[in-house]
Amino acid sequence: MKNVLMASSAIVGAAVLVASPAAAQELELSAFQQFMASGGDSDLDSSDRGFAFSTNTEVHVNGSIMADNGITFGFRVEFEADSGESNNVDENSIWASGGFGKLEFGNNDGAEDTFMVNGSNSGVDYGGVGNPTSNFLQRAFSGNTRTSVDFANGVDSSDATKITYTTPNFNGFSAGISYTPDTADGNDGNSFHAADDSGIHDHIGVGAGYDGEFNGIGVELGLVAGFGSADAEPEDDVYGIGGGAAISFSGFTIASGVIWDDADGNGGEGWAVDLGIGYATGPWNFSINGIYSEDDDSDTDLLGGSANVGYNLAPGVSVFLTGYIGEEDVNGDDNDIVAVTSGLKLSF
Repeated sequence: MKNVLMASSAIVGAAVLVASPAAAQELELSAFQQFMASGGDSDLDSSDRGFAFSTNTEVHVNGSIMADNGITFGFRVEFEADSGESNNVDENSIWASGGFGKLEFGNNDGAEDTFMVNGSNSGVDYGGVGNPTSNFLQRAFSGNTRTSVDFANGVDSSDATKITYTTPNFNGFSAGISYTPDTADGNDGNSFHAADDSGIHDHIGVGAGYDGEFNGIGVELGLVAGFGSADAEPEDDVYGIGGGAAISFSGFTIASGVIWDDADGNGGEGWAVDLGIGYATGPWNFSINGIYSEDDDSDTDLLGGSANVGYNLAPGVSVFLTGYIGEEDVNGDDNDIVAVTSGLKLSF
């Protein structure tokens, strides 16, 4: 599999050498910022306050060059612009696309992430299931159960440096594959870990999906898997599989996903399932979401739910209010969680 990806990279490299002078160039700048106020309580929390303010700010730069031979080359950089960020770049990559599909090189999500569909596709803001901000409480989530339907324990390659190939879209169907030499490389300024004592090496992420419409009903499907080997002892393989579906009609979106992975001696086995229902009409949007997850090795589980309402004040300007409740079983101890998050979002 690795040789296939390397061969594909060589083909695109050759295309760069023979490409005609650029016929069209574009450079785009976009940005968003959110200010959030959160408050809540957790039975096992040890923090000294029950509320907090936070921001989430990013500036994105996207560039593309279309050559006369029809191949488009581009790059993207996502800058984290919040005060105190130790690493100010979230994702960055260069890419080439054409009739052959798309090849992307750099620090970006793998195919096992981009093709995943879960309950969050119904529309959920910060503070809800899949993106809880009640973690301002130091021990809001005390166990190892996941709070979203995504891979854990290194089965998700996250933003580590990788190569990703995505097929062309065939009547709504597409697929992708990613290769990451080591998931510990690239997330911290392109430094490399010669000791091989962290991360997952030779990680392969795959995904397949469908996005189409039938008589006004939108259908989105996703199936993903991840494989790799742990650097640390014991050097067990890690692997996982997941998938989901989202149906949209008359302003409603119903979405659900399920994920399972096993890291053997490097994190254990766990799974999660969720369901979300969203509705949008005019400037208003609403959603309710729920999740159940288990971590088998630590014998912990989480049952959580959230409700969200948002209102668009103007193009690119919106406010939202989200409530979250959850019950976590941590080795026989109950950890009840309640949190509320409100926010103002601007995007340009």
